[in-house]
Amino acid sequence: MVKKILFPLLLLLIGCNSPNPPASNVKPKSSSKPKAVAPKPAPSPWIVKTYVDANGEPTGRKFVRLDADGTFSDLTGSDNYLHAAFLVNKDNAGILLNKLKKSNPAEKFSGPVRIKMKNSSGKELEMTSSRGWNKSGGILIEQNNNDYSQFRIFILQSEGVINVEILGDSSSVYNFDINAYGFSDALSQI
Repeated sequence: MVKKILFPLLLLLIGCNSPNPPASNVKPKSSSKPKAVAPKPAPSPWIVKTYVDANGEPTGRKFVRLDADGTFSDLTGSDNYLHAAFLVNKDNAGILLNKLKKSNPAEKFSGPVRIKMKNSSGKELEMTSSRGWNKSGGILIEQNNNDYSQFRIFILQSEGVINVEILGDSSSVYNFDINAYGFSDALSQI
């Protein structure tokens, strides 16, 4: 009878002192979340470009350009497609307006043009121009009357979208938005 009691006790003692089972090769799942990747900032809509000479060779002068789409209304209709390009250099700025498609020639104005700008915080700037950007057309924002300085300061102090309305001759109205994001960085490169 002693054998019947000792045998189960012996098995119990041996079972308690047995070596650990082999380690599992499966890695436990981590409770930590993967590291968030910082989103890349959106590229600036303002592009730094270099003027070219009559032969198409780059000159040392640079400018900043922003392209925007909008609408225009005139005697022929309303809400027609408009392509607008802002060109800014160290001395002045220009606005080229192409009606109906981007490849059309820039609009030429025979009289003064009023430019109204309103930023997202409600601040407004109004300028008048009576000169073309170049012989092909466009609108010149020049140093006279501090228009160019006011224009630059207005965009530098603005954040986000700026609404632009241009009142041309013969009851034409041009509307488009520009984005102030990146203007300061682009301007510093010219």
